[in-house]
Amino acid sequence: MVSYRIVCTDQEPAGASHDAAHIVAVGVGDDPSGADRRFEVDEVRAKIDRGTTFYTKSEATGKTAEVEKYDCSCGYETIRTNPDDRIDNNLDNLRECNWQ
Repeated sequence: MVSYRIVCTDQEPAGASHDAAHIVAVGVGDDPSGADRRFEVDEVRAKIDRGTTFYTKSEATGKTAEVEKYDCSCGYETIRTNPDDRIDNNLDNLRECNWQ
């Protein structure tokens, strides 16, 4: 089974607080300072349906958090990390992707 580590996110509207923005794309790779590949959220959701796993990793503890599909109460279909006691492996707390 394929597994991807998410190292950064793109959220819209850009610059909005996490409770007012939605993740629209993610960057994946082994190096938390640079993503190797970009996936739109709809691609991530489709891959999850086909058995691919996505996860985040705490740099402080090495603890991982699995990513799951999430349907916002506003109707937006996005993704989120399973809740745990770590803050730094939460999707909302990952760095913003820098695609240039």
